[in-house]
Amino acid sequence: MTRFVWVIDLIKQGQGFPCLFHFITGLYCPGCGGTRAIRALFHGEILKSFCYHPFVLYAVIAVMVETGYFAVGMAQGLKNRKGGFQKRYARWVLVAAWIVGVNWVVKNGFLLMGVDLLERLGG
Repeated sequence: MTRFVWVIDLIKQGQGFPCLFHFITGLYCPGCGGTRAIRALFHGEILKSFCYHPFVLYAVIAVMVETGYFAVGMAQGLKNRKGGFQKRYARWVLVAAWIVGVNWVVKNGFLLMGVDLLERLGG
């Protein structure tokens, strides 16, 4: 019952709903820290955002790079060119999966050793 009260208190304080996976298992899910990373990025704290969850910064960079490719392609009149994005997309996804996986293993590894990295960052 005390965990339920804790969840209600967090929601009332405006901190949002806690991660259900973390709530049940005590471990971080692969996405834990993502919301805090977005919030830090919106406040201009790029390093803190990266430390919360590196995927958020990676996604922003990926969107910027692909937007640049698209803009250059449109400027050159190559909007019907096929194959470039599909090849890059596979690499983007592979790197994203690697980032999420490594982040998950590292955060939970430290957590199992008694070091809560997200708490140390202030979240």
